Amino acid sequence: MILLFAIALGLIGSYLLYLSWKQHRAILATFGWGSLLATVPLFVMALGEEFGTVFALSLPAVYVWMGIIQEKKTQLPSKHIERVIAQPQFNAKKLMRNSSYVLYHLVLLMIVSSLLAIALLDLLPLERLTELATGIIILPLIWSGLSFWHLAATNKRNPLLFSALVSVASSLYLFV
Repeated sequence: MILLFAIALGLIGSYLLYLSWKQHRAILATFGWGSLLATVPLFVMALGEEFGTVFALSLPAVYVWMGIIQEKKTQLPSKHIERVIAQPQFNAKKLMRNSSYVLYHLVLLMIVSSLLAIALLDLLPLERLTELATGIIILPLIWSGLSFWHLAATNKRNPLLFSALVSVASSLYLFV
């Protein structure tokens, strides 16, 4: 029964996140993330620590397919397709901006998320093997969350400042 309640709460949370994306409402996003986080203890109670954590963290990726299917648009193929061939133009400013995004998202955010995951897992009273398994699961989630926040934010300074502060705090905790 707890398992069914956790699955239903996860579905509701992902639907609220979908609605927050469609309607641009932060309150729906807050309740959506809250209900997805509330599924973690329910899955842990139903399936145990290891399996419950894995299911709670991986099932939202399955839930999202309902929103993808709902957003799918069918389009009839056109009989006449016009191809417009534009000459590629070199733009140094775009190249530098895109290169900096790649460097920031792939290299720097990976370092920041690694430091944050290691520091957070060091604070938890877990066995070493459980820490490693949890770190393998949570590291890509932190990394993608930070990357998504930077890409979705209108003010790019907030995610950048957060990443800098978290990396400094994690480094001080781990190395000092």
